[in-house]
Amino acid sequence: MASVGSGESTVDAGDERRGGDFFEAVVRNSTDAVVSIDEDGTVVFANAAVERLCGFDPDELVGEPLDVLLPRSDADVVDRVTSSEREFEGENVEATVRHRDGREVPISAAFTEHRDGDDRIFTGVFRDVSRRVAREQRLERKTEQLEEFVDVVSHDLRNPLQLARGKLSVARERADADCDALAEVAEAHERMSRLVEELLTLAKQGRAIGETEPVDLGRVAREAWATAGDDACDLAVSTATVRADDERLRTLFENLFRNVRTHAGTATSVRVEPFDGESGFFVADDGVGLDADDCDRVFDRGYTSTDSEVGFGLSIVRAIAQAHGWEVRATESDAGGARFEFSDVAVVDEEG
Repeated sequence: MASVGSGESTVDAGDERRGGDFFEAVVRNSTDAVVSIDEDGTVVFANAAVERLCGFDPDELVGEPLDVLLPRSDADVVDRVTSSEREFEGENVEATVRHRDGREVPISAAFTEHRDGDDRIFTGVFRDVSRRVAREQRLERKTEQLEEFVDVVSHDLRNPLQLARGKLSVARERADADCDALAEVAEAHERMSRLVEELLTLAKQGRAIGETEPVDLGRVAREAWATAGDDACDLAVSTATVRADDERLRTLFENLFRNVRTHAGTATSVRVEPFDGESGFFVADDGVGLDADDCDRVFDRGYTSTDSEVGFGLSIVRAIAQAHGWEVRATESDAGGARFEFSDVAVVDEEG
């Protein structure tokens, strides 16, 4: 039996042929559509799954330009794959193919390059992602409907709330300004106003975050402290740079600082620091701390330990963290107060 090679490393030609036959059978019988094109974008191979994907017999496609399967909007796919003068290292392409019946099918295509003698061949594995795209579109529509609902509700609540405040002001001028009943009405108005604002914020945080970039953790924390911190406390921050959505990170800090102001009692200091040797940061205070049972519940929507709050602040914190792909947990600080830890954070090496 003939063999190729020398010394201890030999490749049996028969084994090589059988291996080639095996892989050819795998490709031909794959449930994913496989299409190979040459440097001109002409189809040189298509397996049977192509017909299930786009309705064309594989033999019909061989010798035709791949463009026959691509709508005008994706006409650049062939150029993107074949135009590189260097060896093509692979590329995943999100596109659509045109079915024989005229409809367009969203696909994910993974292309690789290989050689057939001196010819460069580019083979793409096409996968139908219609279900995923439909699911994403449904989610997007639901998000838009939620935002529209919240905007309408907040608008419809603000107008009567403003009217009620005006009427209350008149009533307090005509009656005893220190009347307990009127004071309770005023407090209820303030609670309703906070509820409207936090509902809007919560709806916003449910959306995907914007572009992340290197952000100075200390700068954002200090800016949030200026608007939401407690004048009776000191803020200490350590230098660190993380990848985040600047605006959403500031909202996260603002809600944590409001939580300190409302629940930390006798707290005198708040610290924002990165973990030593880990990818993350924490916010800790020296206040009254959390009950052990509360640590797992504080992020629940609507959970609060005081009647004056609506209980959305920390759920907003969790929503922002999750949108970044971070983990968040509540625990006790070294000083006995509350500590909120954020892990799986992309910390930027400032020296790199």
